[in-house]
Amino acid sequence: MTTYRVEFGPEWPVPPITVDFTDRGSAINAVTEHAIPYLRPALAEKGRPELADCFFRTDGELTEGSFMWISLAEGISALFCPARLAPTDLDPDICGAGYDDEVCDLEPGHDGDHCANAFVGWANAYAARTTEGSAQ
Repeated sequence: MTTYRVEFGPEWPVPPITVDFTDRGSAINAVTEHAIPYLRPALAEKGRPELADCFFRTDGELTEGSFMWISLAEGISALFCPARLAPTDLDPDICGAGYDDEVCDLEPGHDGDHCANAFVGWANAYAARTTEGSAQ
């Protein structure tokens, strides 16, 4: 089983989701079904409601993804709402969800901060990369 935490870009109102990518097609459908209710109003507000008829796509290494909209009739496409994928099955005790103090939010039976090093939140990771890149 290959489970990934999917975190969406900070400019988009989509909460993270943890998905089993063993069946990639099912995983992509699950991510799309999860995100569309959040994306639809945001896209309408941006004046592009048609983009809600889209699908989620990932790179081959399952490290990043985004939503893709295609108009075959017009010969145009758009990528939006970038996402980062992080494997959560590195340790069987890591559920991949965030934690509140010392109790896991996703699986309340997990005690301790086993998620502390499972992933870094999008905003923190982005800031760290920017800081590291500017120091060189």
